[in-house]
Amino acid sequence: MLRFPLLKSGVSVQYPLQRTVESPIRVYTFLDGKEQRFPVRRGRKSWIVHLDQLDEREAADIEAFARAHLLTLEPFEFIDPGTGVVHGPCRLAGSSFAVHGTGLKRLGTRLFIVEQGD
Repeated sequence: MLRFPLLKSGVSVQYPLQRTVESPIRVYTFLDGKEQRFPVRRGRKSWIVHLDQLDEREAADIEAFARAHLLTLEPFEFIDPGTGVVHGPCRLAGSSFAVHGTGLKRLGTRLFIVEQGD
């Protein structure tokens, strides 16, 4: 299984990092109109990863990883920097990838990572 690449600083992402958890729920409505909600299954996590001020090597590593994943759709592991937990299998949302210039010899990109459901 692929693993999300680390930056030269040894971390996988830069801050700010946006993280969400979505969980489908089942709603029971009682005769008096009150509702009770229960999760149907474990929540699915997703992350929006903003990478800025990457050097050429870091950008090339991220680009090679993204292209390999998008070409084969092979799932990968992602380490949540907030908890240190390895999540997998994960996938990149979308079907394209781009690196943009953020300054002199500085590159950046944005990735949307989604944990695959059970």
